[in-house]
Amino acid sequence: MNITLISTSVTLTVTLICFAIIIKTYWNASVGPLTIKRRAIIAAYSALSIYLCSYFVRDCNDETEIFCVTSMLMLYILWESYLFACNIFSNGSLYRNRYVWLFYNLFPLALAIPHLLFVFTGEDYHFRNYTELIDAFLHPAPIQAYTRIIFVAGLLVCKVFILIEVTNQQLKYRQQIIEEDGDLRGCRNRSRSYLAWAIILLLASFGQIIPSLSYHIGLKLGIIFAVIYTTRFYLQFHKRLMILEEQENHKGKSIKEKVSTWLKQDPFPLSETDLTMEKIAESIGVDASSLSYYIYEFEGSTFLSWQSECRMNRCKELLEDKDMNISEIAYECGYSDLAAMSKAFKKKFGLPPTLYRRRKLAIPDA
Repeated sequence: MNITLISTSVTLTVTLICFAIIIKTYWNASVGPLTIKRRAIIAAYSALSIYLCSYFVRDCNDETEIFCVTSMLMLYILWESYLFACNIFSNGSLYRNRYVWLFYNLFPLALAIPHLLFVFTGEDYHFRNYTELIDAFLHPAPIQAYTRIIFVAGLLVCKVFILIEVTNQQLKYRQQIIEEDGDLRGCRNRSRSYLAWAIILLLASFGQIIPSLSYHIGLKLGIIFAVIYTTRFYLQFHKRLMILEEQENHKGKSIKEKVSTWLKQDPFPLSETDLTMEKIAESIGVDASSLSYYIYEFEGSTFLSWQSECRMNRCKELLEDKDMNISEIAYECGYSDLAAMSKAFKKKFGLPPTLYRRRKLAIPDA
């Protein structure tokens, strides 16, 4: 047990040191589009720290017990933080879907309720090996054994869904960059980091049914390497973004300022429908790879989504102008017709452009 205590302490120490570095980077950075990504990785490190700290505050754990519910719940929180971070860093929108998160939280909680009832009544069992688990099934009413198996199966289903979601999101993100001729810098390292943590989490989940000290010591060594690799990736990722912004500042304006100035031109530059990354970069006065990296990382969007967002913002501005009719605004913003703009506007803001104009200009309904 002393060896386990030492390995856990070393793993926790390394994690907290890396966590402190991440937090320092976070506090030194300005608030902006990257804030959500910084918060995502902080949430992931917090979950990992809590998972490791939980070893010191529980009597039974996944290293000496089979199907320890407390340990499984702590590990599941780490799985959720993994999904959240991967989705954010791949510019996904899953984190905005409350129903998905309700499923990932309420379903495991519902399965854990029987165990919580056993804890409150003082009838909680601890299965330290498979012999004890088999003996439990031989009892006249092996309720705890069945509820524990059901709980494990339910968590397994959620974890499979998480792995599928992370894989699909990463493939979609990579394909979008390729189709839009974007810059793939950082995508490979990001994929390696996702894969490393998927393996670690899977091994930790298998550890719930392997009461072996040597197995869990090896697992903690894997966690140390994964934490160091992830921290190194994030710091390099952050450094590249800061260098990119600093280089553009030395040229007179940051990319953000150049893009903002370009979008305010008259006529509206995105009124053209056949614009490519290269054409826009040339018009703005930056290289295509820098603009691509800015859109994907700073704005947290794909090239096509970024164009759509800019067009919608332009629509909102022009709708406040009484001198332009809505059909003119549609063509000005690059839409083929009024119907296309109305559909996109309603999907984005929840109401049609005509109603938005009436409310904004306080025009009474006809």
